[in-house]
Amino acid sequence: MSADRVLEILKVGETKITEFKKRLTRADLKPDRVQKLVTRIRYMTCEDPFEGRFLVGIEDVRGSEWRIDGLSEEGIELAEEVLSEICKEAGVDIVEKDRVETAKGFVGVYLLKRIPAPEIKETCSINIAGRVSSGKSTLVGCLVTGSVDDGSGKARSFLLKHPQEITRGQTADIHLAFMGFTHDGRPVHLENPLNKEETGRALDQSTRIVTFFDAPGHMEHSKTMIRSILGGDAAYGLVLVPIPDEARLIQSEQIGGGRVRLDDITREHLILMSSRGAPFMVILSKADKASRDDLTLVDNLVRETLKEIGKIPVNVRSTDEISPVVKEIGNGVIVPVLQVAATDISSMALLIELLRLLPMSTRSGDLTGPARAYVDKVYRGIRGTNVVVTGTVMSGVFKTGQTVVIGPGQNGEMTEGRLFSIEMFNKRVIAAKSGDPFGFDIKDVDKHQVRRGQIVTDPGGSIGSCRVFEADIVVTRHPTRISEGYAPVLQCHTIQQTVILRTIYDSEFLCVGDFARVRLEFMMGSEALQVGDRIVLREANTRAIGTIVEIVSLMSALTT
Repeated sequence: MSADRVLEILKVGETKITEFKKRLTRADLKPDRVQKLVTRIRYMTCEDPFEGRFLVGIEDVRGSEWRIDGLSEEGIELAEEVLSEICKEAGVDIVEKDRVETAKGFVGVYLLKRIPAPEIKETCSINIAGRVSSGKSTLVGCLVTGSVDDGSGKARSFLLKHPQEITRGQTADIHLAFMGFTHDGRPVHLENPLNKEETGRALDQSTRIVTFFDAPGHMEHSKTMIRSILGGDAAYGLVLVPIPDEARLIQSEQIGGGRVRLDDITREHLILMSSRGAPFMVILSKADKASRDDLTLVDNLVRETLKEIGKIPVNVRSTDEISPVVKEIGNGVIVPVLQVAATDISSMALLIELLRLLPMSTRSGDLTGPARAYVDKVYRGIRGTNVVVTGTVMSGVFKTGQTVVIGPGQNGEMTEGRLFSIEMFNKRVIAAKSGDPFGFDIKDVDKHQVRRGQIVTDPGGSIGSCRVFEADIVVTRHPTRISEGYAPVLQCHTIQQTVILRTIYDSEFLCVGDFARVRLEFMMGSEALQVGDRIVLREANTRAIGTIVEIVSLMSALTT
């Protein structure tokens, strides 16, 4: 690099990815100073292509102008030694070194690149469900930031990103957030979760990560909520039941219909969580706004409903009651029930302690099986990428550079591609394992053929393109009856497609509460399914849940 090129860089000045220093000495390795430099370097290299430029021998003139100051040969050697130590702590490589000789001495120009991190050792993901205004986003906001809410939903503000969400104060899409724990169990919170520099710091400090999938609870977004529950492939579920709201709905149902039971939406959330086969918890939220009578009513009905669906409710009111719960929760039988108020620090602390002690992997801990993941979101047009897909790893381990197949395509074909890079929480990593949320940059595939609901998996796997299959289902909600020819939307993992009910075995029609084996056919094209997958059939207020028991037609064609 020439001196003229250095002057061109100085004209642009310091930017997000460019930093100037007059000199670096051993004094810069003192704890307070080195931490500032480490933070700055991590911030410079936190976004694709994860590179930044660091110049030494540049004088800062009143923070608005920069000029060459130059270093001696000994000074530039010392600066390089110090920068190497700082970069090592920051997890960044010096990939290019230039010493530019000028009339005032040497200027060091260094290209820094973030080192891909190994996969986070311990991760745990939690799908959160609950009716509208149950406090899901507020609860997540309190957990992530470590601060209680002001009673008006301030804690949830960073999760509301879309205009309609900000206007209504309600979630309309699936949002991803996390909190961490250090090696000695201390929670790692984020003051501003939208700050990528702070996010990187929290990830670096954490050895255990708990990820939250916050889905909307409003009826008009029910398909998104179901996609979150079924498609997140999370280790745990969490259902929020707002005590005051639920109590009013229970009392209204009792007056109108004479039944004393939980609201249909709350019951459905509990049934859906139970049907996943993964452990889940129940939070009785807004406890600070509930009367004693309302709390008793809702608590009793939640416990009764859990028993009806084959679960054992266990109230957790103190830290002493957490240890026996975490020992048994992995078996999927007990369901911890906690009373939480987002404005109460003690109840939030109890929940955080439970999250800290949860086993990091339950059913999602299959690392030895084939690598499988379903596509949830697709991003095209990101600079330097082909197509980026996000989701949660269902099983196995994905590694950078490995060959994968993705599909089915329009004709049921599976297409071969390559994982160019993997990211978790905007941090580039070498691998992503079962239960980890991911971002894959996939090369060598037609980006316009990639869509939500497709599977990314190892070549030669057993999952192919399925068009017709059979399932055991139970109808949980329907105003009249279901007959052959019925065409609801099927949701499974991140798949959402209309299916036709071709056959109902041993019955002419189905009503609420009926169990049956049925044959279903996708209307628009094949999807990647396998025996044992959980499904939901929905149309307006109709719901049926079930399990796939047989794949009738399967094609496994591969195009490259």
